[in-house]
Amino acid sequence: MADLYKEQLEKAGKFHGDICGGIISGTKLAMYGLEQLGMDVNKKNKNLMVFLEIDRCMSDAVQAVTGCSLGRRSLKLNNYGKFAATFYDISTGKAIRISDKEDDNFNPIEETTEEKIERYANTLGKDLFKIQEVEVDIDENELPGKPRDKAICSVCNERIMDGKQEIIEGKILCKSCLDKPYYKII
Repeated sequence: MADLYKEQLEKAGKFHGDICGGIISGTKLAMYGLEQLGMDVNKKNKNLMVFLEIDRCMSDAVQAVTGCSLGRRSLKLNNYGKFAATFYDISTGKAIRISDKEDDNFNPIEETTEEKIERYANTLGKDLFKIQEVEVDIDENELPGKPRDKAICSVCNERIMDGKQEIIEGKILCKSCLDKPYYKII
């Protein structure tokens, strides 16, 4: 098991650009999530969706280990700023949320990167992470695959996919025309 962890850690480190604390923990978390759903590491798990709760290094490790991605719609970000992820098996509906036990202790263990790698390589997932069975309610427009819904915004005339439009007084609006967008056209 330690060899498989180190193999996955190397893969995640290459994907991310280096090996840091988030990559070390995220690699083990992703492997533990796959194990809990009975899915194999190093295999394409087409029925897997992962919901990340943070947009930091851990997310890159989870993506590298699971093969889930935003582009394939199998990786979702709900940025709560928490070191946690939910692993969802589309075929069975089983979902588990995994979070770091160290988050319960605001005084993290002081150790070098090498010491943390060895500790995680030789520690079972159940000793590092909390696991909760959860229920995930997914709109069909959020599932992987081809877009199930397309529309054109009545204001900017841009295409909107996957049910992200709003209908206000009979007019189709994209979220950026309805709300304040993150960008400003100059």
